[in-house]
Amino acid sequence: MRTLKTNTMKTLMTNSFAAIIFVLASASVKAETKSTRLATADNSVNLYIETITKGNVENMDALFGSQFIQNTNANGKVTTHSKEQILSFIKGQKNVKQNCNASYALMEQSDDYAVAKVEMKYREFTKIDYVTLSKEGADWKINQVGTTYK
Repeated sequence: MRTLKTNTMKTLMTNSFAAIIFVLASASVKAETKSTRLATADNSVNLYIETITKGNVENMDALFGSQFIQNTNANGKVTTHSKEQILSFIKGQKNVKQNCNASYALMEQSDDYAVAKVEMKYREFTKIDYVTLSKEGADWKINQVGTTYK
């Protein structure tokens, strides 16, 4: 009888310990706020890629700076879109996954400014976004995107 109680207590303690570890790990993951997602230029570019290619619209409002614009050069014509226009378009693309392979390189970076080249390779063409970021407080925000196609 004593062995049964001891084994039951050990199992109960082990399960309780595992549950506490699980809860702490979950809380740690949930503690990642939009600010930690935007803490580096790399993080912000990765979030941009997730937003554009996977329809991940979570935290996108914080990703773009207040003066954000996008210039698209297609067929010899440049079209400019405001932050509000881009956010509206992206919200309509929620969970839409693009059939492309995306990669990026930080072309230039200082303490508070960065430029990244994002390539999204589709079967028939490649979309290239030149992403300009600046540090606003603790966050890296996207101020401008220049889009070209090849």
